[in-house]
Amino acid sequence: MNRIVLSVIGLLFTMTSQLQAQEFVAVKVEAENFASKHADWRVTSTSSTPNVRPDPDGPHAGSASGGTYLELLPDTRVTHNDTLITGTNFWSTGGTGPSITYNVNIPESGRYLVFVKAYSTGTEDNGIHVGLNGSNPASGERMQWCSGKNQWTWSSAQRTNSNHCGVERTIFLDFSFAGANTVTFSAREDGFEFDQFILLKTSNNSCTPNSNDQIVCNTGTTSIAAQSTTPAAPAPVAPVAAPAPVTVVQPASQPATQTLPVCASAASDPDGDGFGWENNQSCTVAANSVSTAAPVASSTPAAAPNQLPICQSAASDPDGDGFGWEQERSCQVSGSAPAVQVQTQTVPGVEFCQSASSDSDGDGWGWENSRSCLVR
Repeated sequence: MNRIVLSVIGLLFTMTSQLQAQEFVAVKVEAENFASKHADWRVTSTSSTPNVRPDPDGPHAGSASGGTYLELLPDTRVTHNDTLITGTNFWSTGGTGPSITYNVNIPESGRYLVFVKAYSTGTEDNGIHVGLNGSNPASGERMQWCSGKNQWTWSSAQRTNSNHCGVERTIFLDFSFAGANTVTFSAREDGFEFDQFILLKTSNNSCTPNSNDQIVCNTGTTSIAAQSTTPAAPAPVAPVAAPAPVTVVQPASQPATQTLPVCASAASDPDGDGFGWENNQSCTVAANSVSTAAPVASSTPAAAPNQLPICQSAASDPDGDGFGWEQERSCQVSGSAPAVQVQTQTVPGVEFCQSASSDSDGDGWGWENSRSCLVR
């Protein structure tokens, strides 16, 4: 891997790294940036506390990331002496309790450890389950906290019959494809307080989040800049009809009839615009395939304002697709064929990208705010 990728749903942020070549990929999400949630998962912040009782341990927003977190209320079972009611204050199986879903853009497929930052004050508010794309694998059940009481604490431990406090680094999800995936957390115990989660793909078994929300490995520490939160996403609405097929502009070095690849999963298109993001490139959902591209014009005026610049070095095009990346924008590798026109038309339901860097493969489409966008 030899790289570090950090992302937050709905947020773009920078990171200062003190590691030289640490091998991990991490996706970080604030709990309040959900796609949908059960009504019993209440948003608590420094400016708003839900009026739901009982809540015996009170709010802890002052020390939460961004001053906001989620809590499953009411909290009716605090100690072993309180009555356990399956389906009301306890859910032994993943996916059966009140849930929260998150639309997460995964940089690359593979196995990711799941770390959750939670606040636990007792023995009956310290468990949760995690699932992926509608499934609830055994590797995501019974995440547990025993140490780090009365403070926000990271854990990836799974409770077992032989170790009720859980075995660290045993909660994980296997992502079969890159791009848009849905991660779901479901309740195990009421009163659970949830601040953040991190999906960590690593070949270095020492890498783990610390109390300062840094990722620490045996070779160094990576600091993550503090971020303000965005408003919670509204409940899902009926999908918007996909736009009419558009012509895909092709690099001059490739056949004029090439089209975008078909997405392996419709889940990679969370905004329903007919385009997804998989394997670090744009793709089209099968039901809304992009039409065959029209032939590239045999000549383009050199002074056209929407023409890609010629790359200064062919080394800026490592994948040989005819496009490179220089000076924070796409460019075309010099050759016998003329420069191509940059996609500039407006497509219904598709917004322009805020930054050209969101188009890593130079095909005219980017990925921002969990949806496709057009590069100007």
